[in-house]
Amino acid sequence: MVLNHSLNLINADFQQRCWLPLFIFLLSFCHPTQAQIKSEPSPKNRIWGYSFGDVIYKAQGDTLYWGNTEYAGLEEKTIGTNLRRLFLGYDSKITENIKARVLVESKATTTTKEGRFGLALIYGHLEWNDIVPAIPNSTVRIGLIPTPIFALPEKSWGYRSVEKNALDLRGIGKVIDQGASFSGDFNDDKTAGFTVMVGNGTGNKPGIDKYLEYYASFYRKLWDNQVTVEILGDFMKENEVTDHAFIRGFLSVEKPLWTFGTEVSQVYSKELVSGYSQHVNPRLVSVFFSNKLGFIGEKWRSFLRYDFYDPSTKYHPGGIYTDPSQHYIEHSFWFGLHYGYKDKINIMPNTILNHYKRKNNTVVKRISDIVPRITVYFQFGD
Repeated sequence: MVLNHSLNLINADFQQRCWLPLFIFLLSFCHPTQAQIKSEPSPKNRIWGYSFGDVIYKAQGDTLYWGNTEYAGLEEKTIGTNLRRLFLGYDSKITENIKARVLVESKATTTTKEGRFGLALIYGHLEWNDIVPAIPNSTVRIGLIPTPIFALPEKSWGYRSVEKNALDLRGIGKVIDQGASFSGDFNDDKTAGFTVMVGNGTGNKPGIDKYLEYYASFYRKLWDNQVTVEILGDFMKENEVTDHAFIRGFLSVEKPLWTFGTEVSQVYSKELVSGYSQHVNPRLVSVFFSNKLGFIGEKWRSFLRYDFYDPSTKYHPGGIYTDPSQHYIEHSFWFGLHYGYKDKINIMPNTILNHYKRKNNTVVKRISDIVPRITVYFQFGD
């Protein structure tokens, strides 16, 4: 009995000696030391991101699985989920006027060799603000930077998670490019401004040659900043005999309860037609509208967009085209509801309808694509 009692005392003392250091070790994580506090990221550094994806059902479509709109390439009656984009960004304020930004993206077409979701670099640039004191809001960006093509229309449209800008959707123009840009305002009220840029013309793909791409945008705000007008041009010489260019006009009206916008783009480009390089000159018209639905609730909105796309305004009925889409005019619609939950979470039941109108009766008549879906868009980070 005495032996057992002694062993119990020794065991209790051993447990106390073991638990005390362990408790202090755990406590150190709950209450950081001064050295740990100093090593935390400063407020000058910011991590942020957002993501969006769909639950879809392709209610209608034909056996020609190609097109520009989302899910045009899917077979009819397809059902499933799709994480379309996940962005992760990092901003670092180097000095009061200089910051660095890096943005990486994951999507279904960016995969590893094993077929899993991978990452691709989207932004990687330095930004100098107020670089020219005489020009308000003057900014220089150098590196892998956003082009000025989509900035204003996407901001006004407000539903990039539902669909890309009209030009971007058809593969015309670049969202990002390697180069340098200079932007600023013409007055202190920031009611008029400009962006000019020179890039490699390769987007976020490595590559350099003697041909550069040139971008220029000019905007004006009117009537208490409720109306925005923009003219934008883009030009690139691809080789000694081929070049492409486009001009785009944009108009938006933004009221407290509703937003309206439209853009018209004319493209000047060549493609192989019957074995010869000929002008095709696509044309796009996009119109969108969104409004608050106060009768349902403060967090509800509706949205509608229509795109007219003619991939070849210089169409030759007897021509042999490399791209079969040249034989059709596309009328595309997006319409749906938007519910904002907890500020950074957005749920949007919507439908895509893409109608194909053939330009001559010798090509196959296409059935319209109809895709009901629920889009979820959320933000995270600072």
